[in-house]
Amino acid sequence: MPSAVKPPKMPGFLGKRAQLGFVVADLDAALDYWTGTLGVGPFVVIESSKGDRRIVHRGRETDMDMTLCFAYMGDIQIEIIRQTNDAPSAYKEFTDRGQSGLHHIAFWPEDFDAACAHLEASGFTEVTSFYMPDGTRNVAYYETPRAVGSLVEIVPMTPARTAYFSRIQRLSETWDGSTRPVRRFADRAAFLASGEGAA
Repeated sequence: MPSAVKPPKMPGFLGKRAQLGFVVADLDAALDYWTGTLGVGPFVVIESSKGDRRIVHRGRETDMDMTLCFAYMGDIQIEIIRQTNDAPSAYKEFTDRGQSGLHHIAFWPEDFDAACAHLEASGFTEVTSFYMPDGTRNVAYYETPRAVGSLVEIVPMTPARTAYFSRIQRLSETWDGSTRPVRRFADRAAFLASGEGAA
């Protein structure tokens, strides 16, 4: 008998986990579908996610803000995004084309700068970046070669982000499928202060 074919390993420079990011115009309808029909949840909703970060889109600073919603299917993070203003962004470009649904695939490498450099050398073009108050870039979106077909987001897996995402994943792992399928917070600080998902 032929030996079982082993699936290829994810390239090491991208890290070991991934996210599927969906951009929608009707956030409530999307959350109802994911939680009620697909049984994925609970979703942690961060009503305002820009915080004190500076966002640069296609070379120009933008005041874009967005609501982000997170849940997990196993080790795959599901993110649902709705932009909350009309500022230029990769999200607005997507919805302005009449699109809704899968917008990007995200990866969380250990070496953020090396991963970005590798993508840029492979034909990926940076579209949007987020910067912390100290000037550190901590999110980068890339337009991709045709073989990929969606944007790719690269995010450094910092200790703070690991702790934040771990709490959300823990909520998904222990969810009973019906209790409080959507949990809303003003911002990340409010979620962290709530104690939800803490070990």
